[in-house]
Amino acid sequence: MKGKIGVRLVVSWLAVLVWTCVAQAATQTVKDSIGREVEIPDPVTRAVVANAYNTEIINAIGALDRVVGVDYNIYQDKESWRNRFSENQVIGKSQRELNYEKIVELAPEVLILTGNGAYEEAERQLGNFGIKVLVVDAYYTDQFARNCALLGRIFGRDAEARELADYFTSKLDYIRTRLEGVKKKTLYFEYRRIGNTTIPGNYFFNMIEFSGADNVFKTSKNVEVDPEAVVAKNPEAIVKVSAPNVYSSYYPPTREEHEAIRKELTGRPGWDEIDAVKNGRILLLSHYVHGGASKLVGTMYVAKFLYPDLLPDLHPEQVFRDWLVKYQKLDYIEGHAYPAYGFED
Repeated sequence: MKGKIGVRLVVSWLAVLVWTCVAQAATQTVKDSIGREVEIPDPVTRAVVANAYNTEIINAIGALDRVVGVDYNIYQDKESWRNRFSENQVIGKSQRELNYEKIVELAPEVLILTGNGAYEEAERQLGNFGIKVLVVDAYYTDQFARNCALLGRIFGRDAEARELADYFTSKLDYIRTRLEGVKKKTLYFEYRRIGNTTIPGNYFFNMIEFSGADNVFKTSKNVEVDPEAVVAKNPEAIVKVSAPNVYSSYYPPTREEHEAIRKELTGRPGWDEIDAVKNGRILLLSHYVHGGASKLVGTMYVAKFLYPDLLPDLHPEQVFRDWLVKYQKLDYIEGHAYPAYGFED
């Protein structure tokens, strides 16, 4: 509901607000992803969160118990969250379609969402109830360490946030050092739909950049490209993330689904002349695996796929297992990459 918030909820919120002011006087001021300085409790003990990238980092630093509400996209992904959230905790269809009455009812101290969510409207709707709005752009790969630090500070999990950031930045440093001076391999990246690639400013661009690839459409002005343009670029390798008709969450696509995606891709008119197709240099990633840790898990797979001999100490399947078991508190499950990787690959 985007309109007026009911009187009953106003009264109930005032009671909560009085209790909160008495019980938690300590505050801190943080600077969010878009540079706004926001005064919040220190630490935050009740948050509602939109966007799974934010929720994954919160989970990874051990603060998921502070989350009292999520958007529908997170709620419906029951496998990834072990049925952690109930329908009564849904704060809206997405971060752009929020139910402000439900948010007030859940009595959080903060709402956390990304910069492409409705944060300005949220401030207008929630400001009178003392609910602060924080923008955390956890989907941007190049902001991972900064967002870990920000969320660690918000929830009083600074040490855990530092450890998480160090785990991944050390691997990025390894990739960068090992590939210094190496001629980059050309790569075409496709996200779900035919011709949907990545260009500067797009969510996936730095995932490809950090892998050491030469993105064949890095100078394009349009994220949508014609299949014929890919043929003309003749990339040495192709990476595709899932497909629109393939559900991809904690449970990966089946082998048959992976093979169908590959068959469709290689069967496009003229693509048999592309070096990547002729040489079988095609990597398929599930939607779930590519996005882990602000797409840094995906970065590891792409880097190893392109430069296996130059990165002997990088093992993407081990990284994915750590992301699942250590940071997301889930059991390891194989099959998110095709061809499959072993722990020593």
